[in-house]
Amino acid sequence: MILTPSDFHIIDLAMRAAERGDLKHRDDGHREAVGKAVIRLYTSGVTDPARLAEAASAMAATRLLDRRRWRADA
Repeated sequence: MILTPSDFHIIDLAMRAAERGDLKHRDDGHREAVGKAVIRLYTSGVTDPARLAEAASAMAATRLLDRRRWRADA
């Protein structure tokens, strides 16, 4: 898939909105997980920046919790 400047603008808006909404997870890989989720959701057809931010934050939080549980069980 080829992303255009307008695609990057929407992705940037979503990332900024997600960052504002979640200040407590800044240092544990959350931003990277949110970025991956934003791109996955955007390429799947979700193009509203607010919806992208909300869904990506939830996906990232779930992924990070799963990762922590996996480490704790080891």
